Amino acid sequence: MTENEFIAYWMKEYPESLPIKHELKWVYPNRWFRIHSLPESKRYAESAKEYNIILDRQNQLIDDLIEEGTEIAISFGLYVMEGTNDSYKELTEFGEFQKVLSIDLHKEKPGDYEEGQFFDIFVKIEKWKKNGHNEMLKAIADDEIRAMFVSPLGSCILAPYDGGVDIIVDSTEKRDRLKAKYKNWLSDREDGM
Repeated sequence: MTENEFIAYWMKEYPESLPIKHELKWVYPNRWFRIHSLPESKRYAESAKEYNIILDRQNQLIDDLIEEGTEIAISFGLYVMEGTNDSYKELTEFGEFQKVLSIDLHKEKPGDYEEGQFFDIFVKIEKWKKNGHNEMLKAIADDEIRAMFVSPLGSCILAPYDGGVDIIVDSTEKRDRLKAKYKNWLSDREDGM
């Protein structure tokens, strides 16, 4: 898959949703679960030991779902006002991401967004390598950036955030098996948050 093929893939596999990571848990509740990155649902690391726990948990989970060397799409979005540039490429410390879509949020969800609000989607295609994305995972855990990992071969989306990882898999059965496996990392809350 190339960056430009990402949207076609998304529309085929996730037609009920836009590629906006924080909305996915509401669109796919029967395929979603969340793990917390630190014991007792602690949100932010305060020591090197806690960062190691975050990275160990997240790498173990991702490695369980995405085989090493498998192609992944790393995607993030930016909220912008009118006047976006379709040829713009966002350069970050994690490499160059290709802009693949600009979503008119007011058109898609008029009750939630005002006119002129857009969400630009950026994508970079890479191969998954355990511990190969630790700096990005750490920056996400510190709420410095936001991104999600999409695996066509693994049929899953992993959306790390500052506190844990939201996971969307391809079936309720697979979700339930993973929840049982990672039960010690789940929230105690009834809603799974």
